[in-house]
Amino acid sequence: MLGRQQIAGIPTAIHELFKNAHDAYAERVEVDFFRRTRVLVLRDDGYGMTREDLENRWLTLGTESRVNANRVKPGEEVEEWRGPKKPEKRVIMGEKGIGRLAIAVIAPITLLMTRASRPDGLRNLVVTLVHWGLFEQPGIDISAIDIPIKEFPGGTLPTKKDIGDLIYQVSENIQSLKHDINPEAYQKLLSELQQAEVIGPDKLDATLNLNRENPLTLSGNGYGTHFIVLPVAPELDDDIDGGADKESSKLERNLLGFSNTMTGDLPIIKTEFRDHHLAEIESLIGPSNFFTSDEFEKVDQYFEGEFDLEGQFKGTVSVYGKKHSFICNWVEGRGRAPRCGPFSIRYGYVQGDKKETSLEMPEWQRMTAKLDRLGGLYVYRNGVRVLPYGHSDYDYLDIEKRRTKSAQDWFFSYRRGFGYISISHEDNATLTEKAGREGFRENQAYRDFRSILINLFQQLALEFFRPTGSQGELFWENKVRLAAQYKVLEKQSKKAEGRRKDFRAELTIFFKAYEENYFEHEVSRIQNELKSEVDRLSSEESIGELAAKLRVVEVDVRKKYRALFNKAVVTCPRGLALGKVLERDWSAYERMFLEIKDTALDPLLINIDEQLTSATEGRLADAQRREIAIQNIERERDSAMKSLMGLRREAYNASDAMQQSFKSVLQEQFSELRVGVESLVVEFVKKSAEKPENLDTYRRDVEGKIIELRQQEMELFDSFRRQMVELSDGINDRETLDDRFAALENRNQLLEEQLDFYSDFAQMGMSVGILQHEFERAAKGIRVAMANLKPWAASNPPLAVIYSSLRDHIEHLDGYLKVLDPLGRRMHRATVQLSGDEILTVLRRVFSEYLLDANIDIVPTPEFRDKTVQCKSSALLGAFINIVDNAIYWVSTGAESRREIFLDADERGFLISNTGPGIEERIRDLIFEFGETKKPGGRGMGLAISRETLRREGFEVELISAGLDFRPVFRIRPMDEQGE
Repeated sequence: MLGRQQIAGIPTAIHELFKNAHDAYAERVEVDFFRRTRVLVLRDDGYGMTREDLENRWLTLGTESRVNANRVKPGEEVEEWRGPKKPEKRVIMGEKGIGRLAIAVIAPITLLMTRASRPDGLRNLVVTLVHWGLFEQPGIDISAIDIPIKEFPGGTLPTKKDIGDLIYQVSENIQSLKHDINPEAYQKLLSELQQAEVIGPDKLDATLNLNRENPLTLSGNGYGTHFIVLPVAPELDDDIDGGADKESSKLERNLLGFSNTMTGDLPIIKTEFRDHHLAEIESLIGPSNFFTSDEFEKVDQYFEGEFDLEGQFKGTVSVYGKKHSFICNWVEGRGRAPRCGPFSIRYGYVQGDKKETSLEMPEWQRMTAKLDRLGGLYVYRNGVRVLPYGHSDYDYLDIEKRRTKSAQDWFFSYRRGFGYISISHEDNATLTEKAGREGFRENQAYRDFRSILINLFQQLALEFFRPTGSQGELFWENKVRLAAQYKVLEKQSKKAEGRRKDFRAELTIFFKAYEENYFEHEVSRIQNELKSEVDRLSSEESIGELAAKLRVVEVDVRKKYRALFNKAVVTCPRGLALGKVLERDWSAYERMFLEIKDTALDPLLINIDEQLTSATEGRLADAQRREIAIQNIERERDSAMKSLMGLRREAYNASDAMQQSFKSVLQEQFSELRVGVESLVVEFVKKSAEKPENLDTYRRDVEGKIIELRQQEMELFDSFRRQMVELSDGINDRETLDDRFAALENRNQLLEEQLDFYSDFAQMGMSVGILQHEFERAAKGIRVAMANLKPWAASNPPLAVIYSSLRDHIEHLDGYLKVLDPLGRRMHRATVQLSGDEILTVLRRVFSEYLLDANIDIVPTPEFRDKTVQCKSSALLGAFINIVDNAIYWVSTGAESRREIFLDADERGFLISNTGPGIEERIRDLIFEFGETKKPGGRGMGLAISRETLRREGFEVELISAGLDFRPVFRIRPMDEQGE
């Protein structure tokens, strides 16, 4: 009852168990939650418990062993056993003797295993099984409940059979109390107990510590306390999954930052919580998930300092990186000392408006996302967090409430900042926690503590962040400057994005025309029309009429050619940062344009010349033909000059408009300056006449303001002057501002795209790493099993086929995982002779169900079946599996009639094609880039990994047939000696 009613929920219960591990001088405490089996394992490496400790302390309610543990008087110190590593002395967090009962909140069955380390050495392993459900039954005397305890010598761990013996004793106890228990409750007790029969601590220990450099174990020389609890209440799933995009889950709010990681020192105790899903293991509260000391350097506003015995704050305040010393007195105390005692604070704040932050945009976005989930002011007592302070939904200083009333006077927003308050048991003993871990008791000490903090935040806001504050000018100057800078950059970005949009649209039109064979069709049409015209002119008898009509035909056909050529030409805007995707599209365009020019446009021009020449051959003199050619060139010259003259005129007009604007702004600014200065002079004359005794004060004030006005205008005018000089120099050097902006913008855009890419794949990378880690665990067992199976396979041909296939698939999976880990070791794989027939067998076995469901046939040619290569089979099979897997998707979703995948071979390598939609020419190479995909929901990893794997083994994969009207054909081939 005490455990369930004092503790708010499972995360709070786990927090209590973390505290117990802290008090036992553990350096690590880790939790593993297995969702499928509803088992939670909590392990620490503290100094553990002996059997006497277990019976007289852990199984005894409200023991006095911790009372006054932190109040030892000088001279009465007793050397405390802190384990063989002898860490620094810690302040004991538990005193009441009921926190350990929190484990009953998690699950009804607790298997406790503990091994003590004492000055005389390691003790036996002590194991007990507690069914908390028995204590919930009304009418049963506590003395009637048996709790079996068993000891194991040395470093041995109990087996499933040993746990079965403990389960049997508890079951016997339940049966003996059957007449005192409700029948439904009786069946529930036995059912819950039965679920513990699957627990084998020895096997579980081996699984959790596999491939760990520093295992957390009770076997061998290990010591500490481990809990295995089951079946875990379903509320824990909600506590883990309940967080939204901008909110942390309940488990994260309670367990993140158990030890203070914001000081820059190593945490007192390292905590972990791993959630074992069906597909992956997710680390939820590791040190990287919480705030660190380095992140205080990535904020806009920052302050730190100490509150003394009088409640006075002394410290530093940094506004946009500029530090100030600051002292803040606790006025509300009216001269009395606060009852809470001295403490310290460290706090960082990030502006909520991106226009006002000094952070780079990617860093601002990252910090904003983290603050949305974890922002708050945490409280730590001797390095261990006090709940619930710091929760993003627990604004104990009412910062948001006061900000709502007056944003000007209450600058801070609770979830835009993070930091910690450091208290100690020695200095702040009057700040006592409630038994249910719902914060401090609201005694006078806590009220003073809260009042001091509220006063500090208010005084900081009034002095540093209010427009009329005594030191507010620094914040507001930087805020205005950053906002103006952001506005300029945003304006420039919008202009650049507009130009990129137009450029992208032009490329899209070209790509569409290319894929629809528009240029080929137009070339054919122009040639046919010209031929008809030339044939018609062949019957013209008059030489004069022939020359005149031929000139008209030539002008017309060359106009059509020019129009077609212009449709194929896309000009890349000068000084425009394209970005990664547009850069690739532009490269694809350049390649495709050269192809169109070589295969269609140039032949068209040659054909025009040939047809026109043939039409005049023998009928027009060379002089007449020369005259016609000169007229054509002059026409082209006139057209070019006309268009350039139009642009020159527009440039002149723009230059005149700029000069007018420049002169107007300078005149206005200078006029405003004169008015301002004259007003100050008039004000000085008036005030000095009224109060001559203050003459010097008024004079200094006016002089200071005049100097300030002059400085502002000098900065503006000097900036204008430099811009004009740089513009003039650039024009003389034929350099435009677009070129300068492009260099900066291109770098900025590349960085932004890299950040987006890394953000998108960060979580995936974590998952791959976890998957690889777990595969390595299993790989050892698989290798042993495969080695044992090999002799049987060698003497049993049917089994040899299964063995060979299993080995190839395991090597394929290992190859994929190792490609993503360049530092990883590759399993030894021999080079083998692999035939197309063997590849076909593997593909049909892997995709049999998919092919049947999608009604797709794999059609191999004899050339494919007979072709053989020397290779590492897993690399080649992996690439085939990936390409065929993609083909199945595209054929099933885009094939118009036949649903087939073709396997063929030529003298260079294997060919894979299908009847699905074609692949655009412009993305021929792009599909092999990591992260690039056209498949809905795809991640763009398969082809990239396949190419990398094959290249490591001396093979290449390429798309040799592209175009929307062509069947896609992939080739897998060996590379030559030059690696090509």
